Amino acid sequence: MRKELNKMRKALRFLHTADLHLDSPFKGMTDVPEQLFQQMVTSTFQSFDRVIEAAIEYQVDFVLMVGDLFDEEARSLKAQIKLRRGLEKLHENQIEVFISFGNHDHLGGEFLKLDYPENVHIFDREEVTSIPFFKQGEHLANLYGFSYEQRAVTAPKITEYNPTKESIYHLGMLHGSLSTNQGHDVYAPFSITDLSESEMDYWALGHIHKREQLLQSPPTIYPGNIQGRHIKESGEKGCYIVDLIDEQCHLNFVPTQQIQFTEAVVDATDCSTIDEVEQIIQQEKDLIRTEIGKAVIRIQLKLDLAKMEQFTEEQVGELVDMINEEEESEKIWVWTEKLRLEKIAQWDREELREGRHFIGEFLRVIDDSTEWEESLNEITKHREIRKLLEPFTEEELAEMKDDAEQMVLESLMKE
Repeated sequence: MRKELNKMRKALRFLHTADLHLDSPFKGMTDVPEQLFQQMVTSTFQSFDRVIEAAIEYQVDFVLMVGDLFDEEARSLKAQIKLRRGLEKLHENQIEVFISFGNHDHLGGEFLKLDYPENVHIFDREEVTSIPFFKQGEHLANLYGFSYEQRAVTAPKITEYNPTKESIYHLGMLHGSLSTNQGHDVYAPFSITDLSESEMDYWALGHIHKREQLLQSPPTIYPGNIQGRHIKESGEKGCYIVDLIDEQCHLNFVPTQQIQFTEAVVDATDCSTIDEVEQIIQQEKDLIRTEIGKAVIRIQLKLDLAKMEQFTEEQVGELVDMINEEEESEKIWVWTEKLRLEKIAQWDREELREGRHFIGEFLRVIDDSTEWEESLNEITKHREIRKLLEPFTEEELAEMKDDAEQMVLESLMKE
């Protein structure tokens, strides 16, 4: 313990954000109406405005921005000007800002460099350095961090974080991921042990877009990104207001998303007509509209095959068009990005699986084989494919497997 006997460190309040991805192009959402698409494109800027408002509203001492402030290494001028204006507002409110750049906005990119106000402190190299924070002339904290000089930093940086022995707060800013991470590119890798054995009072992480607390002690936080950009980035997005009171840490999550991506399960097993199905979907959308606001949703629709036998996969697209028809004119719109059918079968899968027939053999092979999963993931590792397609999640693999099984079983059971 660094602090001197009977001397408590003064309280600190700061805002932790990361992965702003300003001016993200929302590449996968180009099939939505132009008016809605433009709202998506501007949503990262509006979410950033909310981050700045939160810092001022909560009267924080400083703001930590941990990498990927911009979406591309060729930072758009619009995004840079937007960032600078936000930083100037913080300057007007005597709020300091500490910035590190990540793999998306690394220092080696080609872009027009703008000057930032004097309240901004940038980690301007790939070596870990420290920057002190003073409040009313008193040294209260050291910030430790680095910026990416190129797209990928594959070597561990965690060993370069060596806090001093001073009786102040020591905060680490690290844009990277666990060395064991399976669902994301692993940059600046570290382990849980590395973090827990450090002498930091707080680890401000970035790079992973899902909000998560890796450790209680020291508090180790991924705030996630500030605005979801596709269905894999579903749920609330935002930043954290962090209060450090000597050995204690209090976290307050502040939502900043303007448009929320979410998934909904709609049980239409009691429906026997398409009109009834449309009505129950509309009820779910109205609930989302009320509780969430603007949203892009993916619907898992449960149907009873016996009641809706004539409803085919080909008609799914028509149903989606129908339920999206009025959304463009809505002030608070809920856009259905995809609808997936889950047909409740009239057969017992386990009973079929145990049978001594072709269907039983088919189901046993489906359950026991992992080769198809490995093959699909191998495809996404190809250098060119990775530019267009992210690795499949476990949920996506399971969904593809279920869809394939359902199609085959429906065909076989009709014979």
